[in-house]
Amino acid sequence: MYGMLQYAQFIYSMTSLLQFGKKIANFRLIRTIAVGAVAVTAQTIVFEILGIYLQLVSPSTAVLIGAEVGILTNFYLNNRFSFHDRQHAISLPSRLLRIHLVISGSIFLQWLFVFIAEHQTNSYLIIHGAYVAGIILGFAWNYTFYHLFVWKSQESSGEFSGNYEELLTEDAPSKRKTQIY
Repeated sequence: MYGMLQYAQFIYSMTSLLQFGKKIANFRLIRTIAVGAVAVTAQTIVFEILGIYLQLVSPSTAVLIGAEVGILTNFYLNNRFSFHDRQHAISLPSRLLRIHLVISGSIFLQWLFVFIAEHQTNSYLIIHGAYVAGIILGFAWNYTFYHLFVWKSQESSGEFSGNYEELLTEDAPSKRKTQIY
C-alpha cells in the first residue's frame, strides 16, 4: 500500500511538472528565445563550416551567409511557433522584408565585430568572441523590433505603449483572433 502511495505522488508530481512546462511554453519570450536558439545554431553551423573549418570565405563573409540562413530559419519558426496567434495586417512577404530590415542591425553588429577581429588578429578564439558578442547584443534589438514591427497584432497601432510587461506576458488567446494558415 505504501508503494502505491509513493507511485501516486510521483505521478502527481510529474503531471504538475508537465503542466508547469506547458505554462512556461505559453510565454512568448520563452518561445522567442527557443526559436532564436535554433536559428543561432543554424547560423553558427554555417559560420563554422564556411568561415572557420573549410575556410571557403572569410569569417566576416561567413557571418553574412550564416545570418541569412538564421534569418530564414528564425522567420519560419517564429511565424509558426512564437507569433502564430497574431492576426497580421501585412502579407507574409512584407513581414519577411521587415524581419530582414529589423535584423540588419544585429547582423551589422556581428559582421563589424568579426570583421574588426579578423583584421586585428589571426586568433580564432578572438574571432569567436567577437561573433558571440554580436549575437548577444543583437538579441534585445531583435526581440523588441519583432514585437513592434514584424509580428505586431492587427489591433495594435504598432507604437510601443511603454508597458514592458506587455513584451513579457503570457499569451491570452481568448483576447486575440487566431489566424488560420
